[in-house]
Amino acid sequence: MESNTVYIAVLVGIWLLYIGRNLYTKNIVKKSFNDIITVIYIVFLAIELSTRVFDSLNKTLFPAMEDVAFIFAKDYQMMLLNILSSLEILVIGYGIALVLGNFLGLIIGYNDRLRELFFPIAKVVSPIPPMVYTPYLIAILPNFNMASISVIAFGLFWPIFMNMIIRIEGMEKRILDSARTLNVDTPTMLFKIILPYSLPGIIKSIRVQFSVTFMILVMAEMIGAKSGLGFYVKKFSDYIDFTRVFAGIILIGFVIAVANSFLQKLENRLIKWKPV
Repeated sequence: MESNTVYIAVLVGIWLLYIGRNLYTKNIVKKSFNDIITVIYIVFLAIELSTRVFDSLNKTLFPAMEDVAFIFAKDYQMMLLNILSSLEILVIGYGIALVLGNFLGLIIGYNDRLRELFFPIAKVVSPIPPMVYTPYLIAILPNFNMASISVIAFGLFWPIFMNMIIRIEGMEKRILDSARTLNVDTPTMLFKIILPYSLPGIIKSIRVQFSVTFMILVMAEMIGAKSGLGFYVKKFSDYIDFTRVFAGIILIGFVIAVANSFLQKLENRLIKWKPV
């Protein structure tokens, strides 16, 4: 009992120190980040106390956070390999969708006849969840990596394609009319005028699309992968090893948070201006 009291005191002490640090932070962004960390810490603290100290939760379904932390130390090599596997598929699939979606959207969005032909098709196909055709792609393609890349590329192509067309439709007519008055040819119009105008919107959308892409990938990996973060969670859930399942869920959240932070900084660095 005495050891439990000391344990509680240490955990609460860490929490109070963090809250105290947050009170003296004037930066709004840092304050918000600290608030998020505080909420997460409270949740973990509640689980830890309920399982380890008060023994009020099923330890199989709600493993102690100390045990989950031990899994990170034990499985770090496996986790790192799974992170790299997931990121490799994600970058390739999203890269294909980003390039093809914006390139074809640029060309078709500029041509009125092509836009009237393809945009209604995109509006019908775009809402179909990528997970609907994931099992079919896994069945017909030679390996899971190709299937996962195809799911991500196809699932994200249509939203990116449609957004590019919408950006072109939203351009001020005076910009296009001024360029036509100067007898600008089509390639120059597309790649020197419309594309730079659309670039801030493209870059800003990457961070939002990344989270959706990661969700699609993890769900696909839980169906038929032999590596990746989704595979890690699914594998150990089948073995009812919920300590590793918890660790996998935390790891997925951490990877998404780090990636979003990186993309936010990249966005701030690349976007020095935006159309008004």
